[in-house]
Amino acid sequence: MPSYSTAEIRNIALVGHGGSGKTTLADALLFASGTVTRKGLVGDGSSFSDFEKEEKEHGHSIYAAVMHADFQGKRINLIDTPGSPDLMGQALAVLPAVETVAVVINAQSGIEVVTRRMMEAAKDRNLPRAIIINKIDQPEVDLEALVEQIRQTFGSECLPINLPAGGGKKVVDCLLGNSGESDFDTVKRCHAAILDQIVEMDENLMEKYLGGEEPDYNALHAPFEKAMDEGHVVPILFTDAKNEVGLNELLEAMVRHFPGPDEGNLRPFASGEGADERAYEYHNDPGRPLLAHVFKVTTDPFVGKLAIFRVHQGKAAGNTQVYIGHTKKSIKLGHVFHLQGKEHREADAIIAGDIGAVAKLEDIHTNDVLHDDHALDSVHLKPQPYPTPMYGLAITPKARGDEQKISTQLTKLSEEDPTFKWHTDRQTHEVVINGLGELHLRLALERMKNRGVQVDTKPPKIAYRETIQLAAEGHHRHKKQTGGAGQFGEVFLRVEPMEPGSPASRSGGGTGIEVLNEVFGGAIPGQYIPAVEKGVHDLLDQGVIAGYPLQDVRVAITDGKHHPVDSKEVAFRTAGKLAFKDAVLKAKPVLLEPIVNMEVVVPEDKMGTITGDLSGKRGRIQGTDVLPGGMAVVKAQAPLSEVMQYQSQLKSVTGGQGSFVMEFSHYEPTPPQVQQQIAAQYKPKAEEE
Repeated sequence: MPSYSTAEIRNIALVGHGGSGKTTLADALLFASGTVTRKGLVGDGSSFSDFEKEEKEHGHSIYAAVMHADFQGKRINLIDTPGSPDLMGQALAVLPAVETVAVVINAQSGIEVVTRRMMEAAKDRNLPRAIIINKIDQPEVDLEALVEQIRQTFGSECLPINLPAGGGKKVVDCLLGNSGESDFDTVKRCHAAILDQIVEMDENLMEKYLGGEEPDYNALHAPFEKAMDEGHVVPILFTDAKNEVGLNELLEAMVRHFPGPDEGNLRPFASGEGADERAYEYHNDPGRPLLAHVFKVTTDPFVGKLAIFRVHQGKAAGNTQVYIGHTKKSIKLGHVFHLQGKEHREADAIIAGDIGAVAKLEDIHTNDVLHDDHALDSVHLKPQPYPTPMYGLAITPKARGDEQKISTQLTKLSEEDPTFKWHTDRQTHEVVINGLGELHLRLALERMKNRGVQVDTKPPKIAYRETIQLAAEGHHRHKKQTGGAGQFGEVFLRVEPMEPGSPASRSGGGTGIEVLNEVFGGAIPGQYIPAVEKGVHDLLDQGVIAGYPLQDVRVAITDGKHHPVDSKEVAFRTAGKLAFKDAVLKAKPVLLEPIVNMEVVVPEDKMGTITGDLSGKRGRIQGTDVLPGGMAVVKAQAPLSEVMQYQSQLKSVTGGQGSFVMEFSHYEPTPPQVQQQIAAQYKPKAEEE
């Protein structure tokens, strides 16, 4: 068992925009705490956090890394996360494992895209937040103005608990201390401001404080921790990790003031499913049955598949039998580890509140729950939202025969990153990978290459659809005579448009497709009706005007003729297909394109440029709004074909300050000129008669 208890653990995620110095800060904290004997450095590849091959080559974090520091008898689990907007999935995935989200801000750059998004994500997930202003020793920084901007953007609850002094060479405490010199504001005023905010959480403390009694640490800890839990206080701390300024003060704040597992807000576990789902209250108690959540899965070159988990209840001990979610068959947990970056240190047990890892369990996946009691079979963590990965690339293997290898590697990548998806498009037959942006997919392909699989890429085809706008009738007689028995089948049918999104009745699925048999009197014998339907389905899949599947169409087979000798299934299948084509061409066919909803966040002075640009891409502006901190949000709908490469365009226009999310909304008809261009490229195979 570890030498520390659940109450002595602190779990903290370091998040924030790229360049804020999160990794340098994590390495510096490990060294300042005395946990490691050398200071890791990003520049020379010795960082404890950035240890993967791709990270060393690029010089920045790409994956979330778990480390720990021991300080004043407490265990601080630190999770360093990447700061690129393209890699936000890695940062969001670790949030269920921590009690505190520490948002690191570059004192020179100020509030950036990922700063906002991670502050919002932590708040939405009911997680206490802290703000660490790093690089305070840089020239020409206006820390007072930055604090004011933070308060305007994120709320008046953001208050310093220490202040920079000596020109950014040290920091002074203003939570427990009420005197001393600082570079801006006064310790006394900041002390009064933070105390005014904290004492509101405790009536007895407020009475004493208003009566002139100065509270000490013992009196302040519980209300301060409660204020963090409820978002009533977001403490601001100052550091310069590179020059080792404010590190001891930050470590001390983490162990003294940040909530531990027994104090923080419970994660949203539930038991049961569907209508029977109920909130499940667990207890950060090592003596209860095991409940652990797998928040990250990766592949280690030495130990294979590595699952990293947070124990929320009980303890995960080595060489014990546990269950994964609903599975009835137990598995042997094997050795359990504490992580220090890439180093795995074997532990007897990972207790409630702690973070650990287990290797060589092939059937374990991200978001799985480990337990050792069948009463917990249905307990699960409610899914958390992630940005929709809309940026896509179609990939093909460089080497013949690598298709299976590609599939295996893509599956591993999608397990390791919740915002990386892949699928084989049934319509275009392309293997398509999706991520949050160009950088995201480039790094994913680089990881595949480092694992021995190389691919070629190209933009994916847009998944257009076809439909009809009018009712019409179609007919085809298929007659073929080759000397012996011939082929004969004649089909009459009717088509009509259906409301978009009507339930599919087509076998095998589909979007709003219905095929009806209205033949009477045996004009087409019953055994040939399925063949006619197959012919209709053939055309539904391959389309008529541009080679894309048809949707929202009702087809009624109304009449036909047969021959007692020459009629065969193949004849009626061909007749059905071509009668359907005849009807569709009379029914004013139209090409449909996917439309996406977009939310674009940009500096306020760029809002006009962005709205004009989106309008030029056939976008429809749904609304605009001004956000705190000089930012604005533009809501719009646009054709996916026009905004597939929007990320690079937005980055260029806003100097990297813009961000956007988009998700599929609906299909709608393309403009006639667009339909003509796409249809002109379609070269269908000649039909056999």
